[in-house]
Amino acid sequence: MRTRKKLKAPVGKTGTAKPLTLRFYGDEFIFDTVSGMFYRTSPTASFILRALQSGTRPERLADEIQGRYGISRAVAVRDIELLRNDLAGIEALDRVRT
Repeated sequence: MRTRKKLKAPVGKTGTAKPLTLRFYGDEFIFDTVSGMFYRTSPTASFILRALQSGTRPERLADEIQGRYGISRAVAVRDIELLRNDLAGIEALDRVRT
């Protein structure tokens, strides 16, 4: 039986926990509890969003991707920027930024 990993809410600049608004279903589907929208993503995009929501600092994100996928830093940074550009118009991304 697969157990669901409980995510800790990242702490904002005010010291209070930010609400977790994204729900992940496997590595391909994300539900935004605020907007009610479902999104289909790649496993890499899901990893990036999970990392941000769990409190990974944006400046450490490329390191996390390098370690997980064994790619160069330049490729990791490029992939992050491509995802950010793709999601620029979606409010859910604003809610997971630290």
